[in-house]
Amino acid sequence: MKIKNDNGITIVALIVAVLILAIISTVALNVSYDLIDEAQLQNVKTDLLLIQSKCKIKAEQKAIGEIKEEDLYGSKEADGEYSGWYLLSQEDLNNMGVKDINAEDKYYVDYEHDDVAYGKGIVNDDKTYYKLSEILADEAK
Repeated sequence: MKIKNDNGITIVALIVAVLILAIISTVALNVSYDLIDEAQLQNVKTDLLLIQSKCKIKAEQKAIGEIKEEDLYGSKEADGEYSGWYLLSQEDLNNMGVKDINAEDKYYVDYEHDDVAYGKGIVNDDKTYYKLSEILADEAK
């Protein structure tokens, strides 16, 4: 009479199962990090589009003479990377009706070229975006 030895799963099968689970979890983590980065980029893009639309109204009012330059949102930067752009204060953002956007992150508006910038920048796919025009240009590719 032959006795069968049933000790359950073998060490080799256990190691293979652990390796497969490790690979699956690594892939899942990488995919979730990519999704989070994409969601953050989309949030910043949405904020910039909202600011752009509010500022466009002011720019059009100035163009037809309804308001003066000092009535535009923001204060004009005299020097630096954003020279000629308007830096938005929290009061400007509140007046636009976008109170959930924090001015400490530094938002800039270029009324002349209808562009908006995010001072902190947002990283996605190893590229840092600052301007709405950069985000839109990369999306068009």
